[in-house]
Parts: sequence; C-alpha cells; structure tokens
Amino acid sequence: MCCKMSVEITETNHQFDKVDGEYLANGFLMFSFYDREYMKKIPDFPLDPRDTLLSTYPRSGTTFTQRIISGLRHGPEAISSKDFDLFEEFPHLCLNSFHENLTYCGYDKALKKEIPRFVKTHVPLSVAPKSIHAVGKVIFVIRNPRDVLVSLYHFNKKDTTINFNFDFDTFFEMFLEGCVMNGDWCRYNSEWLQFCREHSERCLVLTYEQLLVDFEAHARKLATFLNLPDVTDDLIQRVKQETNVEKMKKTTLCGGQEDFVRKGISGDWKNHFSEDQIVKFDSWIESKKKIYQKELFDLIGE
Repeated sequence: MCCKMSVEITETNHQFDKVDGEYLANGFLMFSFYDREYMKKIPDFPLDPRDTLLSTYPRSGTTFTQRIISGLRHGPEAISSKDFDLFEEFPHLCLNSFHENLTYCGYDKALKKEIPRFVKTHVPLSVAPKSIHAVGKVIFVIRNPRDVLVSLYHFNKKDTTINFNFDFDTFFEMFLEGCVMNGDWCRYNSEWLQFCREHSERCLVLTYEQLLVDFEAHARKLATFLNLPDVTDDLIQRVKQETNVEKMKKTTLCGGQEDFVRKGISGDWKNHFSEDQIVKFDSWIESKKKIYQKELFDLIGE
C-alpha cells in the first residue's frame, strides 16, 4: 500500500510585512483562507478517472474558464443567473476558510460531489492530489504575469478576510520575490506545464489571452477535450455573450471579496507599471528564461 503524501508546512521568513496567517506549503506562500490542515489533506484527495481538475495560478482566467465550461455543459441560460453557484459547480479544493466573512469548505464539497466532478485548484503540483499522476483530466490556464500581478494586487486589496496593507510599488517587489499568494509565478507554472506535457493525452493547456482573442476556437477546444455533446456554433456564441465581463460582474459572487470580477482584459498592466518597473520586470523575465523552459515564455508572448 502506498504511503500517504505529506505537505511540509512551515512559517514564512521574508523581508516584507506578513499577512496574518500566511505560511509556506512545500515552499509556496499560502494565505489563511487556504486552511493549513486541509492543505495537508489535498495530496490524498481521491480523484476518479472521470474527474477534471482545473489548475491555475490565481487571477489567470480561472472564473472565465469555469463559466465557459459551465455554459457549454448546462447552457448559457444557466450561467446567466446569480443563482448559478460556481463554488458548487467547481468545488475549490484549496479554499477551506472558516471566517466571519467567508465560510466554505471546498475539500468536503468536492469529496461529496457526484462523479464525474469538475474541481478547481490553485495549489502547486507538489500539493495537488497525487492521483492526478495516474487518472483524470487537467485543464491548465496560464496568463501573462504582468496582468496577473496587477489583478492579484487588486484582489488582495479588496479581500476583507486578510490584513493586506501594501501599496502597488511594494507589491510589485513582492511578486518578483515570490512573496505573494501562491508564491513564485514562474516556478508554479513551470511545474504544471511540465506535468501537462508529460501527460499530454489527458491535459489541455490554454492561455487567458487565447480565450480573449479567439473565443470560438478555444471554446471548441474545451468542448472537444471534455467530450461535450451537441456543442454548436450557435451555443458557443451564446456562451460568449454570457461570459463577457459586464455579465460576469453581475453573476459571479465570492464571499469576502468585493468586485471579484474586475476588468477582464489583457494589457491592464500598462496602466500600472512605471517606466522603471517595465524595465525591471523585463529583466526579471530574462533572468527566469535561464532557469525555466522556453515554452513557458512562448505561451505568454515573450
């Protein structure tokens, strides 16, 4: 019998002020709404061969992808209502928070959900259910890290469950150092990308930018990958209409978070980065290219 997988939980020690309850899971920084004890359980979550795991670094187009899939599965009318609960449709495996502004146990919801399941996670590969190495499908979505930085900053600023008091310039430095929620962007995405290439027959890699630029083609890729029946061009167009950012702002809610859907565009980083920050980020990318696979940067247009 295989021994249980373990997650090494340690305390953080970095140069920036700490967010209450932050900790490291296998070297990746986590915030308190990822409950420590549930984090330890995730590697042993029993995925079924018919399950699909949606894996993303936070603020990489996760909600957009979830709503596209849900619209293709249930019809655009289903996702047009505030009553459509993405946290039920896609249990958030690592979101296990028991706070006055957010009470949710994604692990238990996923465990109890009828198979086949669609499960969402932001955990690094080393924390993911170990069964994913043998069974199930993976949809992995990646986004330009400049826009991830900006979106993650605004997400943290508006989160009422954490004491996030950093200005943008400080957060910019934190991101480059990997001292933000879910840790180093390059390491996180590199590990998942490598996994997807090693298991390409049951993995689909998309970018947020691809979904924005050529919605129809990539919605079709999702439908084909998931073996969804009766996905017509008309259905895809109607799902596209229901997943535009203005519709999503009205129908996507998240406890503890105001304006969970913000702009939903590519290139907003240009409205935030100073000239010096543009140069510094470009230099950071060049240094990372010496460490991580070329495809990671090709995907984001570097």
